Amino acid sequence: MSDTNTTMSQENFAAAAEAGETAPADFSSDDGALAYAYGQLDKLVEAMRYSLRKQIVGWPDDDRELNTYEALRHMLRNMSFGHAAHVEADYGNPTLTKMGGTNRIQFQLQSTDCNYHTAVLHGAYRYRLRGNRGTCAVFQLSTFNGHSCDFADGWKMIANANNVDTPQLAPGKQIDVILSHEKPGDLGPDQVWLELPEGRCEMHMRQYYADWFGEQPADLMLTCEEQVFPPPLLDRDSSETRFKRLVDLLRVHADFCEAGVKSHLASPDDRIARFVVPGAFAGTDYFSGQFRVRPDEAVIIEIDRPDCEYWNVELAQLQWEPGDYWARLVNYNLSQVHYEKDGSVRFIASWQDPGLPNWFDCSGRNLHLIGFRFFECNTEQAEPRVKTVPFAELADHISQDMPRISKEQRQEQMEKRLVSVYRRRFSDF
Repeated sequence: MSDTNTTMSQENFAAAAEAGETAPADFSSDDGALAYAYGQLDKLVEAMRYSLRKQIVGWPDDDRELNTYEALRHMLRNMSFGHAAHVEADYGNPTLTKMGGTNRIQFQLQSTDCNYHTAVLHGAYRYRLRGNRGTCAVFQLSTFNGHSCDFADGWKMIANANNVDTPQLAPGKQIDVILSHEKPGDLGPDQVWLELPEGRCEMHMRQYYADWFGEQPADLMLTCEEQVFPPPLLDRDSSETRFKRLVDLLRVHADFCEAGVKSHLASPDDRIARFVVPGAFAGTDYFSGQFRVRPDEAVIIEIDRPDCEYWNVELAQLQWEPGDYWARLVNYNLSQVHYEKDGSVRFIASWQDPGLPNWFDCSGRNLHLIGFRFFECNTEQAEPRVKTVPFAELADHISQDMPRISKEQRQEQMEKRLVSVYRRRFSDF
């Protein structure tokens, strides 16, 4: 996937911090050791400040106080993810790492349907991913050149496979995926090969659930063939390399997030524009937009009948995170919506619960980002349409046969959503 000619191109983001010489150090005393550690910490604090400036300064003032609180939380979430995925990463001793800072919120415009994992790898090694692939609607594996914490080697997709085009990854299968620079000469018919570049690289794994309550999560293990035991202890070079990844991630993803949010805000008020997200869900058409809604208004978002393998939609805030989807209605997918007779879908965004299906809970926030994903489209999807009406007149803008939802039914709906987070193993670390 090319990253050129888009606001999300890697050249728009902060460069990796200068490697320079090894940090000054004198470990002959406590004071010397502490001074070294403080010097490393100073680099991290400056990256934290850089991140917060990007997340707080220059945005619309609709929800400034709330955005400030969320910016602080988002920065800490990025630190948590950066530590788990990049500081702890070891080429010769890999692990699947949850692509997120907590057991519910994941990383950078994450889909609430999707359970994401990442692994930092290197083309000098050969890896295997084995186990039960589960039964989620879309299971996708991708490899990328370089590391997502700095983009220093250029960030581009090297290989990609999913259950739509790779029979070995069909729902319920026991899978055996080999990841290496050279294609194995003894690759079996039930095995899948994913190419790695010669040097630093990453694997991303996506499990997209259309049915939150029935599809089963994967149970997989990633190993390095002929792994050496025990792994080497930290030394100055490896410690500083790993720590620098966290510093770089906070900077580059503050830029990445800024570019993504600006693209939402640039979308016209009456429609949701097509958008390119490099390195994202391969085979997917993205539409990213924005709308404002006051307590006495309703925003209606309409899409034509989708003709694709899978699709979803979600609201997000200025940190490019969806809201608390396990406790708020801020997202839907193809199996969760009410369809009109012609196959189109009408969403209603408002502060008040209208007692209708396809409701987006906007309470407490004026400005909302919205994003659609349409995977493997058979025909071109038209841009979603947006219009604002008085909430009191909402009945004039919906079909008469749209079902009604009682308070008791809404409560049951939300309780099931919460449980689904656990059954889809979003709570795993």
